[in-house]
Amino acid sequence: MRYQTTTELTPRQTLEQALADFGPGGVGLQITSQTNLGLIFQGGGGHIAVTAQPGTETTVELETREWDYAVQQFMARVHRRRPWWQRWGQRKRPGTSRAVSFTVLDNS
Repeated sequence: MRYQTTTELTPRQTLEQALADFGPGGVGLQITSQTNLGLIFQGGGGHIAVTAQPGTETTVELETREWDYAVQQFMARVHRRRPWWQRWGQRKRPGTSRAVSFTVLDNS
């Protein structure tokens, strides 16, 4: 399964969160590949590949086999909005409020 979401975290922060969630200190997967903008984990009969693309918001693409629930929890965690005090004074733009969402890119 392939997923995509956006986050206000930087690509580095996103990958650090992925390492904490999926690595040895999280669900216990082993890192098999690491680049500046991506990580690949394997174990438990499956894998998770995480890619973070910089922009005004970081776009996070995830590919998984056997780890869909953990990936969905990760996406919900990184998609959180900043606390109200960090948004204080920003002008509210109509239609910009969004619920937590992700896109299924490929269901194979």
